[in-house]
Amino acid sequence: MSRSRRISKPIGRAVGFRLLLAVVLTTSQAIGADLESLASDPLGTPTPFEPMTTGRIAARTARLRTAIAPLRQLLNRSRSGPGWRTYLDWDALVAQAQADEPDFDTLAKLYRRLDAGENGLQLPEFAGVRRAVGALLEAVGTARNPEADAVYEKRLERLAGAVAAAASSGTPEPLDSVGPILARLEESGQGAGIVSRLRQAFGQPNLLLEVDERLLSRAVNRLVDEVAPVNDVLLGTRVRGTGRTTGFVTLDFRPDPERAVFDLRLDATNRSRTRGGKGPVTVYTLGTTSIDAFRRVLIDEQGLTAMPVAAQVSVDTKTTGIGINKRFGKRLIHRIASRKVAEMKPRAEAISERRARDRVRRQFEAETAEPIAQASRDYQTKFRQRLKSRGWYPEMLHLNTDDSRMYVTARKALPDQVAAFSQPPAVDGDAVLGGRLHQSFFNNLAEQELAGRTLTKEELEEQMEKAGREMPAALESDADQPPWSITFAKRKPVELTVGEGTLKMTVRGSRYTSGDREFDAMDVWATYRIDSEGGRIRLVRDGDVEIYPPGFVPGGGEKLSVQETSLRGILQKRFNKVFDEVVEIEPLELPGELESAGPLPIEQLVARKDGWVVAGWREPDRPLSETVQREEPVVHGGVIFESAATDSAAADSVVLARP
Repeated sequence: MSRSRRISKPIGRAVGFRLLLAVVLTTSQAIGADLESLASDPLGTPTPFEPMTTGRIAARTARLRTAIAPLRQLLNRSRSGPGWRTYLDWDALVAQAQADEPDFDTLAKLYRRLDAGENGLQLPEFAGVRRAVGALLEAVGTARNPEADAVYEKRLERLAGAVAAAASSGTPEPLDSVGPILARLEESGQGAGIVSRLRQAFGQPNLLLEVDERLLSRAVNRLVDEVAPVNDVLLGTRVRGTGRTTGFVTLDFRPDPERAVFDLRLDATNRSRTRGGKGPVTVYTLGTTSIDAFRRVLIDEQGLTAMPVAAQVSVDTKTTGIGINKRFGKRLIHRIASRKVAEMKPRAEAISERRARDRVRRQFEAETAEPIAQASRDYQTKFRQRLKSRGWYPEMLHLNTDDSRMYVTARKALPDQVAAFSQPPAVDGDAVLGGRLHQSFFNNLAEQELAGRTLTKEELEEQMEKAGREMPAALESDADQPPWSITFAKRKPVELTVGEGTLKMTVRGSRYTSGDREFDAMDVWATYRIDSEGGRIRLVRDGDVEIYPPGFVPGGGEKLSVQETSLRGILQKRFNKVFDEVVEIEPLELPGELESAGPLPIEQLVARKDGWVVAGWREPDRPLSETVQREEPVVHGGVIFESAATDSAAADSVVLARP
């Protein structure tokens, strides 16, 4: 009996953004003439080896001093700071950053400690020092190595071979060595032109997200129906009555290639019945005020900015009657009053327009101020600061909009990593939420976070508790199994490999424990094919979970040792629960204000052998009774609105309830 797991929240949510988006394009022919063109001349005209100078070494010691500053601040405010200083040999680290002639052996010792995989070393403050020490170590090593020029030539050969292999296969795997080699060249100050050329080729964005205006409109668009008293003085006359404002608040994307821009727009009409009296004369009036106001919001990599409200108002009044509270001379008084009303009408309407425009600006700005401020705070604290504190923030992030969609383009790749090398498929226009993820985005983050780390069941439980989540049943220890731990490999600790219509997940452990027993390295992987038969998209495991030592070739004649066979059995029980035979992909549940717009059914999931995964979600098919609450539905901006309140007590007095 096969086991099946239903997923309602996709994997991408654990990294801060969901995987999103949709569509198609097939085959390796789309993979890239660019890569093939590069393979014919991958290095261009390589510059000759340049001997290391004292000036270059001094520049790298200055870089190390800069990197030490944020780590010092972190350790100063941490209770474990003294312990970390002892572990790192802090005095030696500071001394090397200040030395005129840094010592190679001391730097190598410091680097080994920073790269040991101890939990905490993945934090950006430690990682920055590790990279700075590595750069200084490479520079000093180049200066003292009499065969540094031969090392340089060998690196160029490896780069050319990797590019040729990637062009031949159309897959990213041959490029695994490119990132580290480019980092070493930069650290040693060699081949600047080559580094720039290849970074551009293999540093394309590896995460692209798209959100359709229709989706976000469901959280913003509102009917306006507000009844309010009128009590004003106009040209010396007291005016009283009642006004009712009806209309819409809508979201409107604005095209901008440099940032995301949208308007919160109020399109409404106020109809009033008023009377104004002076002396024996009372004038009865019907007024119609057309309101067109918007507040523009700008979002870029740095944050969210709201512009002042702009408003246009036009007033048209019609006199419906003139009452005369006099027994004699009514006709004369009526004639004089009618002439005066006609003469004063343009001026009165101009004053009314100005006052109405000012009121609309104040009210609309007040109603949008707190929601926009909250969105700005969330952007900084829940997105930028949270990702930066973990070192997950993309090295490149760009937002922009056209008239119907918002686009987020990101690249995550550290100096010793590469990103995408090919253009992703286009996006399905029917998807309201979509994304294109290159395997390098996932793999780069996984390596940054997990390389060399040891994870125990207890630590995982603690992290899950802090995140407010329950421990996955697949990772709970069975009653007959002791607690476990895994020490991840330094390179590719968890790897996603994307093929034509397949997704392969590999976990590489350099050391495992089960109770008091220790086991050597094992790689665990499972391959899934995307299945869309029967109108449902799901992942079906292709065969069993594979568990073998690194480099072991199943069926190649080599046999497993007794210890390896024992570990394989233990891991088989555990990972058979992790990698289900069938993974059903349930509709996507949306958070917060967007909850009512979902859940969104997935309509497309495409995997391509150049590393791209494309997914798209469509609007749900809603029964008419769930969407339409009135005989004649109100449609504005492609969105069906619920019925408006008409009773003044029930009417929403907020022009914009929630942006």
